[in-house]
Amino acid sequence: MIQYRAGIDLIQAYTQGGSLEGILQFISDLPETEIAGKGFLDEVGIMEKYPDDLKGLLEFLAQILKERKYVSNLYNQAMDRYEKLGDLTAHRRPTDDEAKIKQTLTDYILKLEKIFEINDLTDEGIIKELNRFVAEEHLEALTDSELEKLVISNKTTTLLEPHLDKHRETFYGYQKLRDPFQRLIRISDLIIEEVTKKVS
Repeated sequence: MIQYRAGIDLIQAYTQGGSLEGILQFISDLPETEIAGKGFLDEVGIMEKYPDDLKGLLEFLAQILKERKYVSNLYNQAMDRYEKLGDLTAHRRPTDDEAKIKQTLTDYILKLEKIFEINDLTDEGIIKELNRFVAEEHLEALTDSELEKLVISNKTTTLLEPHLDKHRETFYGYQKLRDPFQRLIRISDLIIEEVTKKVS
């Protein structure tokens, strides 16, 4: 049984402008079997309806966080390659290939940073609405099993919808950048390896 009580307590304790780290970590730590897959987000788009229960909503958010974690790793790898290329060309004019890959890395890094920024703002909006819902519904006495079956109010579902629309866009934005980042990292590695061989 998932400890929903712990997650609700974190949401209830949230104050506007405060850290979301604990709440997002709770969602990220949901067991793999409880996390919906990409097909679930596709289905949401077809049906034009988001989960209206706590369990389903957390599964939705967990999928976004899972995808962000994956592309964050690619982002860090790309930054590492960019810095290495910068070190290699610090005292000489870069070749056309080096200049091109550095510029392309920069372009894609900035694209991903923009999605990260939207993701952060959307997380904040969602947790703010959930915080309000928890406060209004007085959920303190509910057990984990009761919280698992908890249906979110129509009012909160309506307020969450634009944020969830944005999160769904964010998910597909991350997926769209997966292949370009992987390709750029591979090309960067080949260029770095070639330059390193020449120097040695």
